[in-house]
Amino acid sequence: MKSKIIAAVAILATLGSLHPHPALSQPATDGGVKPGFWQPQAKVDNTRNITLRLLNETGLNLEYGQSGVGLSSLPVGASKNITVRVTSRTADIANIPINVKGGSTTLKYDYNVDAKQNIVTVRITTSDGRTRQDRSVYIDEKGRVYSF
Repeated sequence: MKSKIIAAVAILATLGSLHPHPALSQPATDGGVKPGFWQPQAKVDNTRNITLRLLNETGLNLEYGQSGVGLSSLPVGASKNITVRVTSRTADIANIPINVKGGSTTLKYDYNVDAKQNIVTVRITTSDGRTRQDRSVYIDEKGRVYSF
């Protein structure tokens, strides 16, 4: 009898620890803004194709990736338009990593959205290491644009 009680308590304790918790990458559940990397940097219309315009203002050669495609080069001072097509996926829409080619310099992304054309301009500069360090442009299923 004693082992049945101990087993029941152990099962209840285990089930209690499985309570779902929101992931850090989700917006605040109360709709407010909480400081941190998990806050969206911009918002786009996810019912239309999205254009990401990458602007390399780092003075360094960059490389970026796209789903299903290998790494592409983004030379010093260059810009590149990436079309993100709307699909019926319910998960993330795009995840574009951007890095310094052959180096470890930290980057910072600044966003500007043209809502009429559904264009997100990503101005890429170097970071001093004490401020934000961005590695990827991420667009979720609701059109929220993040830097991770």
